[in-house]
Amino acid sequence: MHKLIDTTIDKKNIGLSKLLYELRQNLDVYYVIADNADAINKSGIGKNFFGHIQKLAIDSIILSICKIYEKEEKKYPLNSIDGVLHHLIVESPRPLDNSKLKYFIQKYGRSSEISVPISMVTSAIKEFRKRYKSELKCFETFRHKMVAHSEFGFDKDELPSEGMMEELFCFAADFYEVVSDSFVGVGPFNFMTWRRVKYSLERLLQELGIENISMDMKSCQQSGIEGKAGNKFLLTAES
Repeated sequence: MHKLIDTTIDKKNIGLSKLLYELRQNLDVYYVIADNADAINKSGIGKNFFGHIQKLAIDSIILSICKIYEKEEKKYPLNSIDGVLHHLIVESPRPLDNSKLKYFIQKYGRSSEISVPISMVTSAIKEFRKRYKSELKCFETFRHKMVAHSEFGFDKDELPSEGMMEELFCFAADFYEVVSDSFVGVGPFNFMTWRRVKYSLERLLQELGIENISMDMKSCQQSGIEGKAGNKFLLTAES
């Protein structure tokens, strides 16, 4: 058994995986409802219910992204990327597997050098955060002014695109996998195959008589990772 199993690094990384699991399910709920909004509206069944569920999904997506990318302070240990990274820096474990580590560094950083692995991982994370600084700030603003609180006079703009939400998920999931495979030595949870909420929602829509259900996240693909989110943030349900 590797020495990192059941350590703080391992436990924090498991905590991060739980945040990622919740984010994945809520992204799927949002996408499926958005992609099938017209069909749901035309069916005349559950329009307001699905609109409400999609609103809750958006709120949860915002909270999850903020939790995952939150900076760790000394007073409050976190299961965020920064929380896991902090303990990697402190303990500086030797990597067990360089393949995924090298892939992560090449994909998100500016170098393929892994002679100083923790330093290169840190650099890749900083590079990613810098690249999407404005988008992360936008999510944080929404979290503070609309989700966690209700600030009077807050003039909300559109959130970053659905594709941007997916990009932030994928980066965090890649980091989690690198820590699991390259340092802890335990195979990571596969978020992309374990999607029971998505397929449960598909079965529910089928029971409501909706045909040709879209499950390929067209709303995400169409908006890309640049710009703002599309106009189906809430199902346009009539009272």
